[in-house]
Amino acid sequence: MNYLSKTLLGLVLMLMCSVYSYGQEHEFGEISKEELLEQSYPLDSSANAAVLYESKKIRYYYNGIDFQLITDVYKRIKLYNKNGFDYANHEIRLFNKNSTHEQISGFKAVTYSLVNGEIVDTKLKKSDIFKTEFSDNYDQIKFTMPSLQEGSIIEYKYSILSTFVFNIGRINLQYNIPIKKLDVELLMPDFYGFKKFTTGYLPINLRESVGTSYGFKRVINKISSRNVPAFKREPFSGNSQNYKSSIVYELEYIKYRNGRVKQFSSTWEDVTKNIYTSSRFGDELKKRKYYTKDIDSVVKGLKSPLEKITAIYDYVKEKVVWNKRYSVYTQKGVEKAYEEGNGNSAEINLMLTSMLSYEGFYANPVILGTSNRVVSLFPTRRGFNYVITRVKLPNGNTFYLDATDKFGQPNILPNRVLKGVGRVIAENGSSQMVDLRPKIPSENRYSIQCSIDDAGTLNGVFNAHYLDYAAHDYRVRNESRNDETKEDRFKKQYSIDEIENYLVKGLEDFGKGVVERSNFIDENQIEMIDNEMFFSPLLFLKDEENVFKSNEREYPVDFGYGFSNIYRINIAIPSGYEVSEIPEQKAFKLPDNLGMFSYKSNVINGEIQIVAKEVINEPIITSDYYPVLKQFYNQIIQKESDQVVLKKI
Repeated sequence: MNYLSKTLLGLVLMLMCSVYSYGQEHEFGEISKEELLEQSYPLDSSANAAVLYESKKIRYYYNGIDFQLITDVYKRIKLYNKNGFDYANHEIRLFNKNSTHEQISGFKAVTYSLVNGEIVDTKLKKSDIFKTEFSDNYDQIKFTMPSLQEGSIIEYKYSILSTFVFNIGRINLQYNIPIKKLDVELLMPDFYGFKKFTTGYLPINLRESVGTSYGFKRVINKISSRNVPAFKREPFSGNSQNYKSSIVYELEYIKYRNGRVKQFSSTWEDVTKNIYTSSRFGDELKKRKYYTKDIDSVVKGLKSPLEKITAIYDYVKEKVVWNKRYSVYTQKGVEKAYEEGNGNSAEINLMLTSMLSYEGFYANPVILGTSNRVVSLFPTRRGFNYVITRVKLPNGNTFYLDATDKFGQPNILPNRVLKGVGRVIAENGSSQMVDLRPKIPSENRYSIQCSIDDAGTLNGVFNAHYLDYAAHDYRVRNESRNDETKEDRFKKQYSIDEIENYLVKGLEDFGKGVVERSNFIDENQIEMIDNEMFFSPLLFLKDEENVFKSNEREYPVDFGYGFSNIYRINIAIPSGYEVSEIPEQKAFKLPDNLGMFSYKSNVINGEIQIVAKEVINEPIITSDYYPVLKQFYNQIIQKESDQVVLKKI
């Protein structure tokens, strides 16, 4: 950079000369027939693909004016079967800011396959490489390797040239497929001091050394990994990137030649104040003239605070459509977004915050990292990529609002927000961390009223009633489906033979639940042997198998939100039959009030009546509870499999 002396050129020459001395036993293009003939990964036969070798080298280059950060990437991947072809897709994110962009150079990519016993190589064409704008600060390069067949090997290499010399970023040390060999090397002048943070559950073999050349010191970090197991994605993983093995470098200080040291470590308080004082954040909150007349009209005649908040919230949802852009900063500004009727997450929710404040409510912006972003291990502005609104009512109740979500309601947030990590910012720029997960489980209510004929065919009515977050999720999933598609999904989801008079109510009635209702005929629930009928009284609502199959788990179970499933089943006993056996009543709990299950059964007025309730109270259950959680669901499945036996009189 300009403030660093050109006398550092000697240091750079030393770094450039040493960078290629590490991990050169794998040469690009040297592919053997033995590698291509290998049919499965020796240490994990279930792997669809494996990284045979990966090298990442990060170094600093001084061009006589400025420093550049150069990242050399080389990767070789074996594709054992068609299910592994997904790993022939690759994305490269290039950071940009203030018209300065990271650049890619030295790109080369080849697919190798055996054809009639001979190795055939196919190069990736430039026309098959696509560059798009990923976000306000990132460009994206995407490509898919050509001429794939089972057993192919792909390899590619490239270098990223960056003037953002502190942006080393996250270095991944584990993937969803195994890694046979991985070498990472960082060479840094010692006047840059970095902190290191690690994630995941695997040991990291990091070796650090200090050398001297041309009168300058350099810090060398090397990581060598062998036979890294694949990260096994489990049910309800949330963002699994948070749990894979990786290392992150954060700039802590710059030490100048005159002895002065500039510290860069900051607190979350510093980060939020910097965001708040930005002209594309705090200043946007102060703008009001563009909406005052409209908002005065929106709240006219409304008395209660909740009515006014809801009216303003609904107005913004209708007035400005989200353009799918994530950002904590405005791009074109709130006024232009309001005028054009579309904007990013910052423009829409800063606008909403300002409107609520104008109307006299205590409203604040909440900045957060969404669920698809890896949780930041240290204070950084890049830890945030989204804005929502928090508003407090005079009675002390607090609402979180996201006007980008047309299905949203007060305290009902989209998944991208719900599973994120947020901080609410006060007017002075100070902040505090907030938990956006709901405290009360969302309900699903299921009811069946049916009868059984002499042939063992069920005929009845089924109702499913989804509330709160369950209703929100239903609306999101079924937004683009027509009635016929909804009906097909309904039959497939519950494995019902025939349905009639299918209908959905409440899709557009936000704030209330969604109801699915249908008459049904099902011939597959009753087993008839001689003069007896056997069946589970939960019918097609029973769980067939435990989704938690692994014996152990190293990271949390993330349900998103707590939930309560309530089942009420009434089955008319067919004429000429009597109840010979009925499941016993039973109840059991998870420890520390994490959840419970109860099962009640009865025979009243010629009907079998079942009431079952499954509750998970906490959105996230830590891995130390995993064994009891797995056992909890084993017990549920066992209980739901208990059968009614009807005997012919």
